Amino acid sequence: MSKKKSLGIKLRKFNRSCPITGYKEDSIKIGAPVVVQTDRGVEYGQIVEFKPGSDRTSSQDVRLKKVLRYATSEDIDKAKTLAELEAKATKITLDKIIEYELPIKLASLEYLFDTSRVMIYYKVKDGSKVKSLRELTRDLATSLEARVTLKQISPRDEARFFGGLGPCGKTLCCCAWLDKPRHVTVKMAKEQGLSISPTKTSGMCGRLMCCLEYEYDKR
Repeated sequence: MSKKKSLGIKLRKFNRSCPITGYKEDSIKIGAPVVVQTDRGVEYGQIVEFKPGSDRTSSQDVRLKKVLRYATSEDIDKAKTLAELEAKATKITLDKIIEYELPIKLASLEYLFDTSRVMIYYKVKDGSKVKSLRELTRDLATSLEARVTLKQISPRDEARFFGGLGPCGKTLCCCAWLDKPRHVTVKMAKEQGLSISPTKTSGMCGRLMCCLEYEYDKR
């Protein structure tokens, strides 16, 4: 008897993925584009199969509610227009940040598929504090004609979102398969005989590399 496949939805941006549960295998088309309902709203994605033993079967910040339909030709055409829409919204957002003289840096921006909601990811500049982003949020909601959610991200979040290659030459673990960052301490690195060095023990996020936890003897 063959083992049931582990399937999920890979969402349009940032390599996010959500598992599919309670499905009939003969009704699933792996690789097909779909329109889904998540806890954020209506989104666009693709049905994928996860490799055995992979942690990349769920996203930390998005939960799948249901698959609405296989994407139509109109859906596919609409999905292709979102990048241009996001580029225009990015320019507007950058201008507004300057206008309000806020000590924040725009990391990225994401429209949901139905364009009713915009997720804006930002970082606070080092040594700065932000009292409130309420006025900026209201102004952007009017300018972009959508519900706006501003979300502060950490350096690890930024690396997970945008990806890259680690010192090993492979895709960052947090992008390829690792769902949650490992808790790594200086003690763990030193007990493995490693000297703390930004070029040898730090990842793209500037934090200690998650892989330092893999071979750490916890006994």
